[in-house]
Amino acid sequence: MASDQEGEGISPQYRFIADDLRKQILEGRLSAGDTLPKQQQLQRRYGVGRGTIQSAQQMLRDEGLLEGGTPGRAARVANRMANLQPLAHHITRAFAAEHVTLDVWALTTETLSKAVQNQVEAILDGRRQAPASITVRVLLPDLVTNHPYPRHVDDPDDIRPLLRLRHVIRTYAGALEHSLTLLAERGLVRQVSVAIRGLPTIPGEKRYLINGTEVLTGYYWLERGQMQNNPDGTSLEVLELRSGDLFASSLDDQGTNALERARFEQLTLWFESRWNQVAQPLQLGD
Repeated sequence: MASDQEGEGISPQYRFIADDLRKQILEGRLSAGDTLPKQQQLQRRYGVGRGTIQSAQQMLRDEGLLEGGTPGRAARVANRMANLQPLAHHITRAFAAEHVTLDVWALTTETLSKAVQNQVEAILDGRRQAPASITVRVLLPDLVTNHPYPRHVDDPDDIRPLLRLRHVIRTYAGALEHSLTLLAERGLVRQVSVAIRGLPTIPGEKRYLINGTEVLTGYYWLERGQMQNNPDGTSLEVLELRSGDLFASSLDDQGTNALERARFEQLTLWFESRWNQVAQPLQLGD
């Protein structure tokens, strides 16, 4: 039975509870549409408080394993075959493979870095088995081109929105690299390769090629927003890129046809050609 006490160096108990529930879902002991026991029952089962159960369930919602919460109703297992799932859900599944490969083209790695960090923490804590190898290649906008977006709506020559984007790119790409190389430094994963390169352009869509069998595609659109926390205390109206759902397709799906396989091959060629012929190593230091 888990304790609700959390001390220094001890992983929060909600993670252990989320791991147990996740295992039941992925092994089919809890099927799509099934309801979890009520929160009071889970509290008694694991010997924890209500807040810990809620945190565990929210973690599984973020991974797409539970449906969105409804007040007064028990949590329900989501349809894992649904096409639209958050990135964390796909990364959780990807890290169950013996050899993990990720090829990514995106504006930043903010969401990816957080999703991978969850898996790294689970491996470090011994809550999930480490893969034998991890190979990650990431394409991002370079840090020297004057990209057209984000830009100040009233002053296109204002470089502050672009400097902010560069800072975000550096921060999360660096965090991704650090968390994965830590697994190699601790001797938990035999082979870890993380390479991050830049392109002199910004993406119109984001793409994730996962373990050679799955493709996630999302689209960026332009939207006006406010850029806060400037050094001079001002707020800028900026035109920036936003994104939404990821659309998944897999070569493992039953009925995968020749057209889908051809699409996957061309996406792979798209990535390889830019990686090998155009992209340059991204210098993450300021």
